[in-house]
Amino acid sequence: MPQSGDIFIATLNRASLEWGTFRRRPTRNRIMGERYIPIRRREAVRIGIYNSNYGNGLGINIFNARSTDNLYKGQLKAAGCKNKGDGFAKQFQGNGDLRALYPWFTQRHAQVGDQVQIRWTSNVDIELTFISNHQ
Repeated sequence: MPQSGDIFIATLNRASLEWGTFRRRPTRNRIMGERYIPIRRREAVRIGIYNSNYGNGLGINIFNARSTDNLYKGQLKAAGCKNKGDGFAKQFQGNGDLRALYPWFTQRHAQVGDQVQIRWTSNVDIELTFISNHQ
């Protein structure tokens, strides 16, 4: 389970910035504006970030999030998994709103290669810091 002080940096890729429209297979309709923050497996394992369908015994898979620039405030859900049955999350997405991160990423002019630092301030609260890698 995440603890206060846990931290990792996620690098944004094309899929995380174009989730709703960038698909290898047409499993559902394309939806503009869907975004997510990727979680690398090693970070999910190290910190104990489980996907929303698995649970971690404490039911903590939804986190109160705010950005250090005060442009984003909302709930993010740890979701998805790379390996069926292992339960580790592969992304943070808006809780009930897959477009929740769109305004923040748009305001920050997010591009492939930019990063987001995720820092826990408690076991249910996270702080997001956008790191631009473009001039």
